[in-house]
Amino acid sequence: MMEAKQRIVILGGGTAGWMTAAALSRFLPPHSYSIQLLESAQIGTVGVGEATIPHIRQFNQWIGLDESEFLKATGASYKLAIRFRGWGQANSDYYHPFGLSGEDLYGLPFHQHWLWLQQQKTTSLKDYGQYSLAVLMAQQGKFSRPAADLKDPSSSFNYAYHLDATLYAALLRQHSIAQGVEWLDGKVTAVTQHQNGDIAQLILEDGRQIAGDLFIDCSGFSALLINKTLQTGYDNWQHWLPCDKALAVPSEKAPAPPSYTSSKAMAAGWQWRIPLQHRTGNGLVYCSSYLTDSAAEQALMTGLEEQALAPARALQFVTGRRKQSWVNNCIAIGLSSGFLEPLESTSLYLVQIAIESLLQYFPSHPVGDIERELFNQKMQLEYLRVRDLLILHYKLNSRPEPFWQYCAQMAIPDSLAQRLEMFKETGHALEYRQGLFQPASWLALYLGQGLQPKQLDTRLGALDPNQLESWFSRYQYQLQQVVNAMPEHHQVLQRTELAGAAVAPAFSLYGHRG
Repeated sequence: MMEAKQRIVILGGGTAGWMTAAALSRFLPPHSYSIQLLESAQIGTVGVGEATIPHIRQFNQWIGLDESEFLKATGASYKLAIRFRGWGQANSDYYHPFGLSGEDLYGLPFHQHWLWLQQQKTTSLKDYGQYSLAVLMAQQGKFSRPAADLKDPSSSFNYAYHLDATLYAALLRQHSIAQGVEWLDGKVTAVTQHQNGDIAQLILEDGRQIAGDLFIDCSGFSALLINKTLQTGYDNWQHWLPCDKALAVPSEKAPAPPSYTSSKAMAAGWQWRIPLQHRTGNGLVYCSSYLTDSAAEQALMTGLEEQALAPARALQFVTGRRKQSWVNNCIAIGLSSGFLEPLESTSLYLVQIAIESLLQYFPSHPVGDIERELFNQKMQLEYLRVRDLLILHYKLNSRPEPFWQYCAQMAIPDSLAQRLEMFKETGHALEYRQGLFQPASWLALYLGQGLQPKQLDTRLGALDPNQLESWFSRYQYQLQQVVNAMPEHHQVLQRTELAGAAVAPAFSLYGHRG
């Protein structure tokens, strides 16, 4: 006799739900699994996270999306970096690139040499970002794909996209349905459970009963299954990341959309700008204890560079994560699992890594404990890694406003305090064994926000500063020559034939050498 199919029910559409459906339908054999996605036309999606990091390229390749099709369907533009203005000091302006700065020399990291030449007051030394190909490309409005040859300087960066999250969800829905996912429209009014606490059925407003063996909660902030039904606890990180509200508004498209996301520090939060092909996404993340809603809306609307296309939409959130993302036979993915503000464009990455981990630890039926434990450990680690880097943005500031003074003086997690103290004392950046952000990201923030270590590696004293300065000048000149030969970003977007089969991406923020 044939065994019954394992029934997978995904609650919630939006980007998280349809990314999950697309991946599961791609990798789970249809003769063993049935996949249903239930969403309600009555319930909207958040849809403000439109900036991504390079891992999204690998996800699209996994599920079989052609890059050209993706760019057209989602109005996407290319992304090389995030530009941070006003972070650190009010006049700060630096980039966190998807790429490396410089190359290791004499067995020492590039940034140690840069800091040492800075101490020598070398006249030709440029800003740290000027030794990053991704930063030069972003600043000068250029774009080209990374080279496959590891010896080529243009292999030292990666790229991601700015995309319309609503259009991306629609593309994934079409893709998922073609792969056998059953799409249901309905509103859940009740949830039934087995005696052991597992979810048994979703009861819909029209009386339908949706039974399943494995439930995936992509219901957003409502967290209908993981929280309201299974009452999973929540780790509140508001005291470290005090912003609790956001406003989002679309505006007209930029004439030549830049290849970077903008993040501008404001009096009590920060403003984002995300350029797409057909419009620009804008928003303000702020702390309601220091800024009224009306003042926040005024700051956002007066700060727009293009004409607004709709009224601002308000969001309220509590930064943190579920104590467990997988409980009983329910897995939370996306906003139902936790929320970290989109300062480093990690929203879709956390969705993607949850899907990847679910497939890696995919359970037998019935669900066992070991899969849950491994999944929860992995997701906890990922959230903590991202959390610490976000906190660092706020902690490393010397702005005068009360909000920023609170952030500068607040206690921080031990995991971040140790890392920060290490750089202050030695100028070395600790490297994670696991987790998203590696030394290149931390260094972009440390140096961009003006943190100077007390001492550097003693081996630098044996070097000839004049010889090192010459190497720096030659290296930066070579990078500039590479950038000069590249086409304009907006021209590449117009010539969609260039968006065919891409070079296989490195599973890294920084390119093939990352």
